[in-house]
Amino acid sequence: MNGWLIYREEDAERNQGFITWLQEEAIEQGINLKLVLYHTLSYGVRDGELFVDACSTLPDFVMMRVMDSLLSQQFEYLQIPVFNKARVAEIANNKAKTHQLFGSYGIAMADTYFLAKDQVNAYAMEHPFILKEAKGRSGKQVYKIEQQKDLPNVDGEQYIVQAAAVYGKDLRVFVMGNEIIGAVLRSSDHDFKSNYSLGGTIKLYTLSEQEKNVVKQIMDILPADFIGIDFVFDEKGRLLLNEIEDVVGSRSLVDLTNINIASMYIRYIVSTLLNGSRARGK
Repeated sequence: MNGWLIYREEDAERNQGFITWLQEEAIEQGINLKLVLYHTLSYGVRDGELFVDACSTLPDFVMMRVMDSLLSQQFEYLQIPVFNKARVAEIANNKAKTHQLFGSYGIAMADTYFLAKDQVNAYAMEHPFILKEAKGRSGKQVYKIEQQKDLPNVDGEQYIVQAAAVYGKDLRVFVMGNEIIGAVLRSSDHDFKSNYSLGGTIKLYTLSEQEKNVVKQIMDILPADFIGIDFVFDEKGRLLLNEIEDVVGSRSLVDLTNINIASMYIRYIVSTLLNGSRARGK
């Protein structure tokens, strides 16, 4: 079995250890997992048929570590299973679409408003509030607005504005298929953003049964292969959905546990394909 692991070049350089780990675990499962750099791919419609051009024949499956739902959908139309699926990439990589989808099911979240770029500077909300670019990630393009003059120059196409929740603390729940595999509480004493990559501290978190039920609701609404579900807390300590991470980083979970996340993910993919639920042509 041959698989492609797709990364942007700059992300591949930063995540070389994880890439090697995945490839070694793939070999253990009899899989050749080839690193394919995003910029080397071209795809579209040619002579009336969909195509993906690359340096080798098309794979049996794709592990997408790039946020591009269009490319994911291209592979799926070509009957090539993608982990995560195109719908997950489309929803999870857009904060507005995430809140719109889960809001339609009544999932608890902070009050959230959707704005186009040209609406941001004209928008007025009770301060403080949080401004986020809809397609930002890793804590980037997220701003705490204490007063109107704090509004940044915006160049993204879409934004969300949220009422302030409890600052400096959030929870990431790691989910693979229908299984919760761990939860990490992230906090910061110096910033309202608590991302581990931005210097936040981490510790394992035990979900209550009520919190597990919230996670399972989200999993049922948007089934996914491997994602992070991020929550913030309200003033009573209850979970509020914050965002879904499609290309989820798992360094915090790996640092706190002995979970072999690379082996788990490869085994999950093999099991999914062998069981026929995501086999080529299905």
